[in-house]
Amino acid sequence: MSKTPKVTRRRFLEIGSGITLVAGAGLLWRANERGVFAEPAGEAYAPWQMWNAPEYANTPLALVAAGILASNPHNTQPWIFRVTDSRIDILADTHRHLGTFDPYLREMHLGLGCAVENMLLVAAPNGFAADVQYAPGSLLDIAGRDGQVLAATLHLARATAATDPLHAAIPHRHTDRNPYDAARPLAADAFAGIAHEDDVRLWLFGDGEARKRLGAAIVEATNEIVADKEMIEDSHHWFRDGPDEIAREKSGLTLDTVGLSPAVLAIAKLLPALPAEQSHGTWATQTRDTHVPTAPLLGLIATRDRYDRRQALAAGRFWQRLHLTGAAQGISMHPLNQPIETIDRERQLGREPASEARLAAITGDESWQPTFAFRAGYPTRVVRTSARRGVAEVVV
Repeated sequence: MSKTPKVTRRRFLEIGSGITLVAGAGLLWRANERGVFAEPAGEAYAPWQMWNAPEYANTPLALVAAGILASNPHNTQPWIFRVTDSRIDILADTHRHLGTFDPYLREMHLGLGCAVENMLLVAAPNGFAADVQYAPGSLLDIAGRDGQVLAATLHLARATAATDPLHAAIPHRHTDRNPYDAARPLAADAFAGIAHEDDVRLWLFGDGEARKRLGAAIVEATNEIVADKEMIEDSHHWFRDGPDEIAREKSGLTLDTVGLSPAVLAIAKLLPALPAEQSHGTWATQTRDTHVPTAPLLGLIATRDRYDRRQALAAGRFWQRLHLTGAAQGISMHPLNQPIETIDRERQLGREPASEARLAAITGDESWQPTFAFRAGYPTRVVRTSARRGVAEVVV
């Protein structure tokens, strides 16, 4: 019968140290591979530096370079640009849709309107006068989800260069999903006098009963979405897990942009991606505990008909200008469109319009249909940029 070798205390510590060293090396390798210690960088983030590049100056591509930095749903970047010397067609790339999250392409058209606004802001500095022609009709009549549909056209003519005050804010506008400084109210005139079309209206709620009801409506709608398996799966499709996937897709949501604290972000990057139910459950918790209560200001943008294509594009233009106005003042902003997403979903499923009724009770005017909800406040953390496809990838 053989004897079991005796392990001395010194030998035990040597073995333990070796295991710790190997485990630590493995963890370090994993952290490096997953970008734990790195700021977002590489080709997927280059458009934020290229938007005003000399090679685009005074050409229609300068407008495209700004357009691709616009706000858009889930960072789907649902645009294609058909460019000549005298016009740019902005096409809805319908295969980049959000499924049951956006069954009528309403949010897609809001994002396209945001791109149009950025393009108009850089037209004059690049020596162009630009006139917008919207595609007519209803969003309810767009049948396909696998092609390109004209949304708007910019007609270009040469003009004396001029600068819009919001031009410089374009690369500084980012969606901030972090906590805001709840103790620091916004100035009463922070968003005063922003131009918009006649069939677009803005409501702002800083305090009072309407503010509480809108916050509750946002939380309730978020919970309804999380309970809808189809919706969260369609949303989860646009989550990018790790540097390799981000570099390949150059779109979608990433851990860097979802509002996690630095410590939680580092841990999350080390772990495998969460399934849709868990990740969206975390989103619901953030909405209830952080997004709504830390925001000094909540807002709604409404149109006369949220499914009118021209009005959807105009509302998107207004949101982009609103967000740029905030960015120019150091104000963070974040879409909270859940109460309108549940309106779309109830319509799609033929359900009672409970979400519509909730918002109508807040605005007190059923002749206006909310199509965009958001929060605003001063930041508490540095906001990281989102990945973007470059000009060459979106021009035909």
